[in-house]
Amino acid sequence: MPYLVRENLFIGNIGDAAEVLQNGSSDITHILSMLSTASISIFSEWRSGLTIPTKEIKTHYVGASETEDDSASEDESTELSSSAMSPGKVLYSLEYAGKDLKVVRMAVPMRDMESENLLDHLDVCLNFIDESRKKGSVLVHCFAGVSRSATIITAYLMRSEHLSQEDALLSLRQSCEFVCPNDGFLDQLKMFEEMGFKVDRSCSIYKRFRLKVLGKLSSFSFYA
Repeated sequence: MPYLVRENLFIGNIGDAAEVLQNGSSDITHILSMLSTASISIFSEWRSGLTIPTKEIKTHYVGASETEDDSASEDESTELSSSAMSPGKVLYSLEYAGKDLKVVRMAVPMRDMESENLLDHLDVCLNFIDESRKKGSVLVHCFAGVSRSATIITAYLMRSEHLSQEDALLSLRQSCEFVCPNDGFLDQLKMFEEMGFKVDRSCSIYKRFRLKVLGKLSSFSFYA
């Protein structure tokens, strides 16, 4: 069962999301999925025989120009090409999903790894949560509801309530005591705080982060 964090904002796991998508919900109208892939097929891989209908709204790739007025910000769209992610990678997908296609689902591919690039996903995730809460209620989930979803909601509380990383996580734990972002995500949340609760790509903090990520990508490519 998802946990209520703030009005119209829930945190949960893949089972909670599957329940909403299969059976509908009187509370939840939007879902933000933070899983290893954006594809809805991950639900059927998790539970054999589970089929969830979808209707694509759009898929946005790193480096692509944003032409529609949706949850992605103008700053995010104009600077993605200089981000520390590979061009052509799916940044997010939007779709109608679940029973009667009533749920709007944003899927953001992200692994629960300390080396994963969180910062370049934050703008689009936090903007989606904002818009979803205005229109209804949103469930933010990952696989276990412990690290990725907790990281995104912690960042959201930081930005919306101007809380430090520590205070935002403490506040989240009052609603869901077992949340535990991995150390790499915590480091990036601290950078987010130091940049003034925004991803400032002109800031030296971000530039150092980008060089670090690109260095890891280069090393991985060399040894692959």
